[in-house]
Amino acid sequence: MTVFSASGEKVVEDHILHAKIHFDMPSALTAAGGNVVTTDVDFAPNVIVDRELITGQNPRSDHPIAAASVAVLDPSLVTA
Repeated sequence: MTVFSASGEKVVEDHILHAKIHFDMPSALTAAGGNVVTTDVDFAPNVIVDRELITGQNPRSDHPIAAASVAVLDPSLVTA
């Protein structure tokens, strides 16, 4: 799963969609008891691995998420 940070969603809202986003995913996850961890830099890759759950901050996290998935599924495939 990937989500934009609240400030990243604001950038998308203002410069890409040119419309109000009525659903704030970081706030919804926090309200549901989730712990949303973001970087200080919007759109920077950020991956969190919590046992079997692997999440990323935004679409730029796709390659690090793939690498984390491979590491979890078969640690012998990880190159240093």
